[in-house]
Amino acid sequence: MWLFTTIGFFSAVQKPGTDFITIRARVRNDLDTLREKYLPDLSPTIAKAGTDYPWRATIAHAKFAEALGKIALDIDYGNFKDAVAKRQGKSRAHRYGKVWSALYDMPEEMPGNALNWSNPVPAGKKVAYGGVIFDSKGNVLLREPQNHYDGYVWTFPKGRPDPGETPEQTALREVKEETGVDATIVGILPGDYMGGTTINRYFVMRGADGAGFVPENDPETAAVKWVGVDEAADYINKTTNPTGKARDLKVLADARQLGVGD
Repeated sequence: MWLFTTIGFFSAVQKPGTDFITIRARVRNDLDTLREKYLPDLSPTIAKAGTDYPWRATIAHAKFAEALGKIALDIDYGNFKDAVAKRQGKSRAHRYGKVWSALYDMPEEMPGNALNWSNPVPAGKKVAYGGVIFDSKGNVLLREPQNHYDGYVWTFPKGRPDPGETPEQTALREVKEETGVDATIVGILPGDYMGGTTINRYFVMRGADGAGFVPENDPETAAVKWVGVDEAADYINKTTNPTGKARDLKVLADARQLGVGD
C-alpha cells in the first residue's frame, strides 16, 4: 500500500517468502520520523541504492496495524495538503498535490449495465445525451442558449448522437462543443428526463476549475457560467419553457442527491 501522511510518504509491502512488512521510503528522514513517532519497534533503516525506494525497514504486521491506528487518531486537520505544508514544507505539499491532480479525473467505476436505461423511448421521441459538469469547488456549469432559444435562459449542455456514437461519446462531444470544456465522466443519472422533443439522459462530469468558453464554431451558445449549486436553481428558474425548466431543476436536484456539488 502507499501511505501519504503528514510525516512522510511510505510504501508498505510483504515481500515473497517473508512474514513481515517491509516499509520503503524515498527519504530517510521519513522512516526516522515514523520510527520515532509511531513505530519504536521498526528495524534499523537499511540503505539499498539503485532501487525506486533507497531506504527501507521492517516491522511485524500487528505492530504496523497498531501504528496505522495511531496515525488515524492523530488526524486533526481539515485540509491534508495544508497540514503537509505546515509540517513538512511547501515543496513536499506541492509534490503530494501532483498526485492529487493525477487522480482528480479518475472515473467512477460504474456497473456493467449502468447505461442500460430501462424506460422505453416513446414513439416519435429521440434521445439526447448531456452532462452536468462540476468543478473541484462544487460549482456547476450552465449554458445560455443563443437568443434564449425555445425559452431556455440557462440550461445544461446536451445533444443527439451522431451516427455510430455511444452515449458517453455524444455527451462528451456536446459538452465540448457547447461549453469548450474537456470534461470527464464520473457518474450517471439513471433516470430519463422529458424535454419538449427529446428524452434526455445525463452523465455527471468533472471539469477543470474556471474552464469553459463559447466555442467559435458553436452558433447556438451565447455564454457559459460557473455558479454555486445553491444559486443554480435561480438561474434555471429564469427559463420560460415550463417543461424544460422542470426538467433541468429535476436534473440539478438528482445530481445533488448523488452528493455531487455539496
